[in-house]
Amino acid sequence: MSDLENDFRTKLKSNNASERKEALEDLLSYDLNDELIDLVSKLFSDKDKGVRDAASMLFTVQLYPQVPSYIVRYCFSDDISIRNMAGEVLLKNGENSIPALMNELGKGNSDDEKFIIDILGWIGSREPTSKIIEILQTNKDENVILACAEALGNIKAEESVPVLLELLKDDKEEILTPTVMEALGKIGNKETIDHFMRVYHNQDILTKYTIIESLGRVGDADSLGFLLEELQHTDSSLIGAIVKSSEQLLSTLGFEIELNDELKLIILKALEENDEDTVLAATKLLYNYDNKEIIEAFVLIYGTIDSLDYMLKDKFLETHHISCNLILERINKNSNNTKQLLILYKEMSFMREELGIEPLSDSNKLKFLNTLSELIDNPDEEIRMTSAELLFHINPKDALFFADKIINDDNIWNRLKLIELLNEVNEPEAFELLKKLAEDSEEMVKERALSLLEEKQTRI
Repeated sequence: MSDLENDFRTKLKSNNASERKEALEDLLSYDLNDELIDLVSKLFSDKDKGVRDAASMLFTVQLYPQVPSYIVRYCFSDDISIRNMAGEVLLKNGENSIPALMNELGKGNSDDEKFIIDILGWIGSREPTSKIIEILQTNKDENVILACAEALGNIKAEESVPVLLELLKDDKEEILTPTVMEALGKIGNKETIDHFMRVYHNQDILTKYTIIESLGRVGDADSLGFLLEELQHTDSSLIGAIVKSSEQLLSTLGFEIELNDELKLIILKALEENDEDTVLAATKLLYNYDNKEIIEAFVLIYGTIDSLDYMLKDKFLETHHISCNLILERINKNSNNTKQLLILYKEMSFMREELGIEPLSDSNKLKFLNTLSELIDNPDEEIRMTSAELLFHINPKDALFFADKIINDDNIWNRLKLIELLNEVNEPEAFELLKKLAEDSEEMVKERALSLLEEKQTRI
């Protein structure tokens, strides 16, 4: 035995917690033999929490196949923190932990049994399937039964489906039903899918929700038809879940379908949900349609979910004959997504000729200019500047009446942008405003204004 190893052994047995912890940290870069693993494992019950944490980290960072057999005994600890720490290490060691865990099944109380089964399920290997099925069929404790069902779902054990279905039949008070249904959903074979669709209408809302989610993950073409049919008659609280699962199935199966008008209107309701995944799913389902109601709904949600904005922007450009006026109407209402729509409309305005966008009617233009003149006082600096840019773009001469508000803007970049806008306007008022900016307190603003004034004077 080397002197270094002797030093480790001495420190690991030291009465000084700092020395024990230091040794554990040093062992992170050392290959452990069985004797050192045994010494470290004993520190899982150390009175010092820092030492326990260091021992746990060592066995988590460095994985040794023999570690589980040394620490599995802590699954029976009365100290919940020690038990959980051992569970984390066993889970991290994955399939190497399965023999040690299975060897302890049946040796503790119901809480211990449940804890071990939970870990086996989270590991996800099929190796303990038959043993877990056996416990499910013979154990009378409800929590253990639920742990078995959940573990079998995590393992995706198809051979357990008949047993789980039988469990549902005997569950008269439906105490086990939600967990068992979720487990069946994770397994998702044809027998399960058919069962879900057969019993769906007899379930409560929560169980229906579980079935819908499960069908989205593992369903087939029949499931898709079932979901779309159900969407037309379902409770409003389930619309979002069905929309999400339907889109998930369409994507998985690679299908393209034509939605009828009734379904489109129902899916539109899902755009009002708070769940981003649901809104994304509804958008994908409706994306290829150009109905005014759909484009208007897209305008309402633009800017609320970053991942959607690129998709929606392309849709607005493609349907500019519908979207432009709808975007303007929304901006005029000064809504919660005004900034995002304002920036979008500015881009579309600057691409007007390229896209072939029709000019604004006189009434629409007047209303929009009034809105911009109000927004130029907005607390948001980006709204202020975008409003100014649009004012100058739509009617440069009239925009000069509002330029005074930007001259004193708190944001230096807004003042610099105003200089560029004024430089494009050949009016005496623009020249006078540039003179004011040439006296700005910020040197960068002052220099840029003076430079452009000199250019203007040279051209004159």
